[in-house]
Amino acid sequence: MKYFHELSIGAQKAVLKSNMTFGEFKKRYKQPPWCNYPDALDPLGCWSLTTPRITKEEDCVNCDLRGAK
Repeated sequence: MKYFHELSIGAQKAVLKSNMTFGEFKKRYKQPPWCNYPDALDPLGCWSLTTPRITKEEDCVNCDLRGAK
């Protein structure tokens, strides 16, 4: 399994434009261990994590759910 945020921007855009279902997306990509946003990769989850805005943990430094348990 890969982390979606680690893909190149081009690869992220290709995945988002593909016909991949949300179920397939969640089977292929996993939520980073430092992200505690509930179901972050779901369609109504963390929009920043499923767009090219997040590429590393430091990009989430201001998120209230980063590292929270």
